[in-house]
Amino acid sequence: MLDLNKPPDKEDGGTLVHQTLDNEPFIGQTFSSLEEAHIFYQAYAIQHGFSFRRDRSDTRKNKSVRRDICCHRAGNQQKNHPSFPIIVEKGSQDHNHELLSREEMRFLPANRIITPEGEQEILLYKEVGLNVQEIIRVMELKKNVKHGDLSFLDKDIHNLFTKVRRLLRGSDAMNLIEYMISLKQKDVRFQYVYTMDEERRLENIFWCHPQSFDWYQRYGDVVVFDTTYKINVYDMPCALFVGVNNHGKTVLFGSALLRNETVHTFRWLMKTFVTIMKKPSKTIITDQDPWMSQAISIEMPTTKHSFCIWHITSKFSCWFSALLRTEYQSWCGDFYTLYRMTFAEEFEHNWPILVAKYNLQNNNHVQGLYEIRMSWAPCYLRNYFFGGMTSTSRSESINDFIKRFVSSRTSLKDFVRQVDLAIEEIEKSEVHNTMLSKLRYPSLKTKSPLEEQAFEVLTPFAFKKFQEEFERASRYLVVHIDGDEFIIRYFDGENKNHRVHWDGNIIMCSCKNFEFWGILCHHIFRVLLHKDCFKIPPVYLPLRWCSDNLQKSTKDNEVSMDETLVNHEDIILDDTSGPENDILCPPKSTPKGRPRKGREKGGKESANKGQNRCSLCKQRGHTKHKCPENENIIFMVNDATSMSQKKKRCLPHNAGLNPVFNLKH
Repeated sequence: MLDLNKPPDKEDGGTLVHQTLDNEPFIGQTFSSLEEAHIFYQAYAIQHGFSFRRDRSDTRKNKSVRRDICCHRAGNQQKNHPSFPIIVEKGSQDHNHELLSREEMRFLPANRIITPEGEQEILLYKEVGLNVQEIIRVMELKKNVKHGDLSFLDKDIHNLFTKVRRLLRGSDAMNLIEYMISLKQKDVRFQYVYTMDEERRLENIFWCHPQSFDWYQRYGDVVVFDTTYKINVYDMPCALFVGVNNHGKTVLFGSALLRNETVHTFRWLMKTFVTIMKKPSKTIITDQDPWMSQAISIEMPTTKHSFCIWHITSKFSCWFSALLRTEYQSWCGDFYTLYRMTFAEEFEHNWPILVAKYNLQNNNHVQGLYEIRMSWAPCYLRNYFFGGMTSTSRSESINDFIKRFVSSRTSLKDFVRQVDLAIEEIEKSEVHNTMLSKLRYPSLKTKSPLEEQAFEVLTPFAFKKFQEEFERASRYLVVHIDGDEFIIRYFDGENKNHRVHWDGNIIMCSCKNFEFWGILCHHIFRVLLHKDCFKIPPVYLPLRWCSDNLQKSTKDNEVSMDETLVNHEDIILDDTSGPENDILCPPKSTPKGRPRKGREKGGKESANKGQNRCSLCKQRGHTKHKCPENENIIFMVNDATSMSQKKKRCLPHNAGLNPVFNLKH
C-alpha cells in the first residue's frame, strides 16, 4: 500500500527509496485527489526510469477541472478535458526515449530534494565555514551513506544558498541594523555608528564592542589600520583597527564597513573612531593610500603616521627587477641594510651612495621613497612607540580568521557576525595566555636583581624581549664616561658608538629602543650593571607590558565607556530608531583605480574599430598570423623584434608610480 501522507521517494537527506507497485496504471483508472495521483505516478516513474511533470491545468470558478500529468520529456499535445475525479486516458508504458537506470534516476531534478531539516543543517554547516563539498561529506558520514548517495547534489546546495540570499535581498541593511540594536540591548556599552546617503541606502557603519573598548584603553597607544579586505556581497571594504596586547597577541579595537575609500569617508571614519574611543592613538600604521593619509592628518593631527614597509617593498619587483636585472637581488640586500640603520645621520649619508651605486638618481620611485622617508625609515620613527611593529601584518591574522567563514556572497549581517566571532576568539586566547602566565616556572638565566624584578611584573612575551636585551649587555663595553654620559661600544672593536645618559633617575640611549619598543636596550643594561644599579625605575617597565593582575590593580586614567559620547556633525550615535525607518541596501562598491570594464575610449582606441593592421604587409583586415605573405622565418624574426620592443616599452622608470609619492610632507 502507498503511504498517502508521505512521498515515497526520499528519506531525510538520504538515498532514494523505491516502492513496488501492486499493479500497473491503466486507461480509465481513477484517483480521488490530485495528491493521490501525484504519489502514485511518482513511485511508478521512479521504478521505470523516468520522471513526470505537471502539464496544463484548467480552473473554472475557482475550481480545478483539469490537470495533465505527463513524462518529463513529453511535448505539448492537445488533449481532451477530463474532469475530477482524475481519470487515466492514456497508458504510461510507452515511451519514445531511452529510460534511465535507477542509478541515473537520482540525478533528475524531480528526484533531488532537501528536506527542511536538511536545509537547516546545511545552513548551520555553512555558518561554521564549511564549503559545499565539505558539507556533503559531513552529511554522508552523519547519515552513514556511501559517497554520492545523498538525495541531492552540490548544485542543489548552491541553489539553496541562492534562495536564502534572494529572500534576504532588500532587507540586508535592515537586518544588520536590527542585529546592532540587539547587541546594544544586551550590553548598553556596545557602540555602533552608521550613515546613509540621500536615497536612504546604507553608506558606512562602524561598531565597537565593550571588550574592544577596554583593549583600546590599555593598548591603544599604537594602532594598525587596514582596509584591504573586501569579501562580502556588496564588495564593501572592511576597515579594521587592531593593536597588540601585553602578551604580544593581536587585538581588535573596532571595525567598519565602508562604501568607498575616499578622503570624505576616511575622515568620517577617523572622526568616529576618535569620538567613540575618546582619545586618538599615539601612532598608527597604514598602507600608502594618499586619501587615508590626508584624513589621518586632519582628524588625528597629534598621531604619528607610519607607512607599512611591506606594502613598499612588495612593489620593488615591479619597479626595479626589469630595470636592474641581475643587480636586483643585490639592491634588495643593500636597501635592507640601509633600512636597519639606527641613526638618521647614518641613513642620510648612505642613501646617495646606494642610489649612485645602482644609477637610480633620476628614478621617480627612488625619489619618492626618499621624500617620504620619515614615514617608513625606522631611524626617523624610533622616537615614537610602535610596539616594535613596522607593517600592517597584525591585521592579516584577523583577516585570515574571517576568510574561513565568509565568501563574496556573504550578507552584511553574517559578515559582521564573523568579525564579532574573531573578537570572541581573541578573548578566549587572552584568558588562555593569562592562565599560562600564572603557571609558568621561573626561567631566570642570571642571578641579577634586575632580571628578577622584570620577571615579577612583565608578561612572558615582554620578559622574553627583556632577557634578549639583558643577555646582550655582557658583549658591550663602557669605553668613555663624562659625568652622566656614557659611550657604549661592541667588545669586538665595532666603530659604532651608542651614547647613554643616566643620572640615577632618567636614562636614555641614542638607539631609542625603549621609545620604539617599550623595552630597555642592551646599551642601557650595560650602564646599569657598570654603575651597580640593582633596581630599574618603574617608569621603564611600562604598564602595557605588565601582567594582567598588575594592570587590573591599577585604576589610574581608566575611561568608562558608559560616559556620554561627544556628538559630532554627520555622526549618528546609537540610532535605535533605525529599523522604524527604511534603510536600503547599499550598491556595489566601486574599487579604487580605473575600472576594468566600461571605460570610455577615444582617439586611436575608437578609430577603425575591428580593422586590424598586419605588421608584415601593413594591410588592414587581418593580423600577421593570417597574413598570406607570412613565412616562418620572417614571423620568427619579426615576433622576436616585437617582443623586444614590448619589453622596452615596459621599462619606463616611472611606470606604476605610487600615488603617495605625490603627497607633500
